[in-house]
Amino acid sequence: MGGVQEKIFHVFRRLGMGPHPDLAATVADPEEAIARALDPSGPAPTPPTMDAPLERDDAQDPAQIADVLRWWLSQMVTTSRPLEERLIWFWHDHFATALRKVRVPYLMWRQHLTIRRLATGSFRDLLHATATDGAMLLYLDGIHNAGDAPNENYAREVMELHTMGPGTYTQTDVTEAARAFTGWVVHIPYIRRIRRVAGDTPPWASFFVPQRHDAGTKTLLGRSGPFDLPEALDVILEQPATATFVARKLFVELVGLEPDPPTLTALAARFRDEYSVTALAEEIVSTPAFLSDEAVRAKIRTPVERLVGLLQGFAPGGDVAAEAVLVLHRLAYLPFNPPNPAGFPRGRSLLGPYQLTHLFDLLRAIPTPPELSTAAVLARLGLADVSSPTRTVLDRAPDGPTRVALAFNSPEYALT
Repeated sequence: MGGVQEKIFHVFRRLGMGPHPDLAATVADPEEAIARALDPSGPAPTPPTMDAPLERDDAQDPAQIADVLRWWLSQMVTTSRPLEERLIWFWHDHFATALRKVRVPYLMWRQHLTIRRLATGSFRDLLHATATDGAMLLYLDGIHNAGDAPNENYAREVMELHTMGPGTYTQTDVTEAARAFTGWVVHIPYIRRIRRVAGDTPPWASFFVPQRHDAGTKTLLGRSGPFDLPEALDVILEQPATATFVARKLFVELVGLEPDPPTLTALAARFRDEYSVTALAEEIVSTPAFLSDEAVRAKIRTPVERLVGLLQGFAPGGDVAAEAVLVLHRLAYLPFNPPNPAGFPRGRSLLGPYQLTHLFDLLRAIPTPPELSTAAVLARLGLADVSSPTRTVLDRAPDGPTRVALAFNSPEYALT
């Protein structure tokens, strides 16, 4: 797994959502691949627009998510800015919200656009923006968090899942953070009591209602004051645990291995200075671990990554068939619908009999492949170093489509 071509594919798999075989063919070594994957100078995409729905039936029509979902998957395939799409997916999973509970595709799309705008910038800005995002307020019950009836759901998740990690705070900290977070609601245009207090707030925007806020003194993580939501988030961002938790999680995402303690300490210290996401990613990629043999294919490929790699290889124009979306839904890996606030499953849970059976269905997302040699199929799927048994099986395939199907379901393609 230490060959130059395999390392080039490894770079694009980790710093993008797929191996980008056409892009990989233009670079000479892994270092050049890293520079290309990190290059943000390519043209920025123009996301589709979605009109703000005003009636309940229109707002809760799940069909509204279909076109923008397929656009996003297509962008993962065709992007000229691989790291951006990888980070957008990472933060989508990190700040997980699900359509099954939010029920308003428009809010899910607004959240996506917020993440897309801030994904490569400041984690501080991203955290503040998602905290008052309409989808997040609905998903984690923030709209029900009032001074006279505090709801601790979001306060607990923001510390456990979004910032500090488990075991770094107390139940008292959760209670005090929940008090600080009180007062935020979403202007749902067909609910009369909200409309009455929304004033000039546009439909579906979040807004602060002072009468619902607990303005008293809170003691949070050793700091005391009449904190509101932004101030409480800043207290959380001051904690060393926050930089450590986020830096470790992004390291595992990009490298596939756990960072050793000295590396994590150094990454977290530098990250905490300005909370620059791009700077953190660049430092992670510069560690020896990123291009180590141990990092190559150290992770199990997710269904989304499998689909993106398949399309990059055999439908590089990025046309995403509706059938592919249905397959992701059957696999419980549909973007905008993670199973819980912790995001999508990872690791060996992706290799169960049900998942492996239905992964074959993703092959319907591409045109019938032409007659291709084993070498050509492996190149299109971004696989360079494969075992002799795998190569023998592919050589014996009776035709091109069968060879593609076997390679797509090979042990090597299962890993990234």
